[in-house]
Amino acid sequence: MARSGGWRTQAAAIVAAMILLASPARAGCNPSDIFNAAEETVSGLSACASACGNEASCAAALWLTAALTGVRTEGGQDKVNSFCNQAQGSASQIADKLQAVAGAAVAKQLASKLESVSSVGDIVNCACKTEQGGGSLDADFGQCVEDALCWVQEEIGLGSCDCTRPAPAIANCAAFDAKKCEADRSSSGLYAPPSCIPSGSIGNDNANCLPKSYQSWKYTVTCTTTSAGTLVADLPPTGEGTGCDGAYYCFCPAPMIPAWHQVSNSDGDSGYSFSCDCPYDPNNPDHQTHPGALMPNGISLCLCDNTNQPANFGFAPFGMCPPPACPAGQTRLGGVGDCVTPCSDPSQGMAFDGSCCNPAQMTSCGECCPPTTMPDPKSGTCVTRQQPK
Repeated sequence: MARSGGWRTQAAAIVAAMILLASPARAGCNPSDIFNAAEETVSGLSACASACGNEASCAAALWLTAALTGVRTEGGQDKVNSFCNQAQGSASQIADKLQAVAGAAVAKQLASKLESVSSVGDIVNCACKTEQGGGSLDADFGQCVEDALCWVQEEIGLGSCDCTRPAPAIANCAAFDAKKCEADRSSSGLYAPPSCIPSGSIGNDNANCLPKSYQSWKYTVTCTTTSAGTLVADLPPTGEGTGCDGAYYCFCPAPMIPAWHQVSNSDGDSGYSFSCDCPYDPNNPDHQTHPGALMPNGISLCLCDNTNQPANFGFAPFGMCPPPACPAGQTRLGGVGDCVTPCSDPSQGMAFDGSCCNPAQMTSCGECCPPTTMPDPKSGTCVTRQQPK
């Protein structure tokens, strides 16, 4: 017999706690494993950035990711891994490999989508890394969700778990255009105008990643954050008559900004939509980015304002958004300084101010000493040259 509403409120907290804080001894519920598996969904960020620099290529990567997810659902992760390990060569050769695991009809569709693109390798790499990360997440996060939801259902008197939920799916966590959303809100009485909130995004009734005000039909939102990024999970209801929906999740890799944006309607009610926003610092040109295409891992490609090229979230010796390339025949000092013309005399070196200098007159700090001075190896500066007596 169902218990009181207080038990249902408690159930939301129990779900959140079990999903993210469960004992490592419980199979599939080690929070670090779950987080690491979610992080794998963006391990293909570099390849996806290359694929999504072109609209047709990005669309092909999205389609192939969905196709591989279908293969995993129907035939298992081993079939996907087999395709990804062998998918090399031309578009027709890759389509032939897909036919072996997904059938002729799916392979034919892939072949048609790859006809108009050039970055075939990036498309396959992006789709495979995204799907394989999701497949890894299924084993940990999926089992943990299933166990926790069924346990709560039994605890609050709703009977045993009588359905098998689908595998967790990547949510749409595209960067949020708050200005456009506000304009849409002012001209629409809808709670969430379709043009404002991306389809498939994660919503909540608070902006602090807290569980929703619990009702039996509502999803429960949980979040965990480390230096690597933020994992947000949208967990399905467990009450009687609420169906057997699966969980949705979003992983925002650092330095993307995990954000809850308020969405209000005309009568003052409001909700919040989660998104992974592109980093932007008005005082630092190296951190000024804007959203591009939606990638297969559910997040936006972040483009640098100064070059419109993908931002570098990995090892970036010259910054996330290095300056534009120099004109032909010039080089940029230190990789991020001014553009200068290289010295025509190969025996001279270039100082940090762009001047050409006799190496014997250059300090260890890259300063070219005037003729009446000389470099001091101890201080790294120029000192007055001693005159012979």
